[in-house]
This record gives sequence, structure tokens and C-alpha cells, in this order.
Amino acid sequence: MVYIDAHTHFGRGMPQGIPPEGVEKCIQMMDKIGMDAIIITPCYASISPDRTYDEANRLLANAMKECPDRLIGLARVNPHFMKRSVEMAERYLKEDFWGIKFHPRNEAFPINHKELVFPIMRKVEELGGLVLFHTGCPVYSHPTLVGDVADNFPEVPIIIGHMGGRFVDDAILVAKWFDNVYVDTSFCRGVGSIEKAVEVAGAEKVLYASDYPQGCIEIETLKVKLADISSRDKELILGKNIRKILSSINKER
Repeated sequence: MVYIDAHTHFGRGMPQGIPPEGVEKCIQMMDKIGMDAIIITPCYASISPDRTYDEANRLLANAMKECPDRLIGLARVNPHFMKRSVEMAERYLKEDFWGIKFHPRNEAFPINHKELVFPIMRKVEELGGLVLFHTGCPVYSHPTLVGDVADNFPEVPIIIGHMGGRFVDDAILVAKWFDNVYVDTSFCRGVGSIEKAVEVAGAEKVLYASDYPQGCIEIETLKVKLADISSRDKELILGKNIRKILSSINKER
């Protein structure tokens, strides 16, 4: 079985005592539970005094070099720097990052902001990569706003983080309506949400995720395993879907 976590965090800035504390311990954790790979991105606490994530992204880039097949990095970018943000996104994408993570609540911008977000999206579209949006926190990160982005960038795979949070029904519908949109299961509202996402949008649109280390990998995995869906659907969700997305991204830059 392919087992890949589509939404985790790594690096400095985690609350004291919360793993991962380094690449070696991260890989040990994955080996212990039989996980093939994780998609990792810096946490908000790793933002630097200049309000960029440069130091955190560099740390993540070095971690990926140690285990490129198992640590799949998404760079964090603060879009308020505008032209500089686009330049940073271009640099990260050319440095073997697999995409960009946006957190509209923390950086205070609407998901579909045409001056802040769309120029970065165009760079992802040009160079190849996926985009992960934190969603579920009004007003900036309502999952329906993802639809506008998906409509303008139909070739870019877009993940709705946390299955839209309290707006789970909206997130599932956006995943149904747009071919390039997926929902991840991290901190989703329960087994029933996964079942509904499969029923409405299709199992191919659902990605297992934990938000580790804030979330518990074993508990989030158990949600998928307990869902009243087929064994085939569970295999797609637990790893095959995200592996297919990653395989579609051109890494020859």
C-alpha cells in the first residue's frame, strides 16, 4: 500500500517538545509507522522578523536534499511582498520545491486576491508545482474562494487544506466542480466527512493528511480506515492519489 501524508510541517519554531526535531527523527517516525513519504512545509511560527520564510525554506531545502524521495517540500511565501514574493516563489520552485503553501488567515489575504495570489500562481503554472491553501477560517480562507483560483489556473493541482474546516460541504463541492481541486483530510470533522467527500466528489479527489505534528498521524489515518468506503477508495486516499499528482508535476526545471 502507498502511504503518503499530504500535509505536514517541519522546521524550527515548533512549540518546545513537539517533533520533528530533525531529519533523522522524522525519517525514524516514518519508518516506524510504514509511511513512504510526507509533504512538508514550514509552520507559521517559523516566519522570520522580516516577515519572510527564507530561513525556514532553506532549512527545508536542506532536509529534502538528505531524503529527496521521502521529504517533499512546499515553500511558504508571504504574498504581501508582491513582486519580491513572485521572485522568491520562482527561486524556490527552481530549487526543487514541489509547490507553494499559502496560509490566508495568518498572512491576512483572500485566497483569490488577484494582485497578491494570482502572480504567484502564474509562476507555479509556468514552472510546475502544486498549491496548498489553508482553509476553514473566515473571512479570508473560505474554501469557495479556491474555486476562483482553480478556474483561472486549471492546470495547477490545488489542495483545500483541512477539507474546508467548518465549511466542509463547500470544500467538497469545489473539489467536485473543478478537475484540479482536491481536499485533504487533516483535522477534518470526522469519518462522515470523508465518506461524504467520496460520495460527492469521488475518492480520487480526497487526500489523506494529518497536519503533523499539530495533528496525530495515527488518529488521522484511523479516520480513513474507519470510513465506510471501499478498500480501493482507502488505498487511493492514503497515498495513490497524491502520488499521481506528484508524478504529473514536471521536476525537470
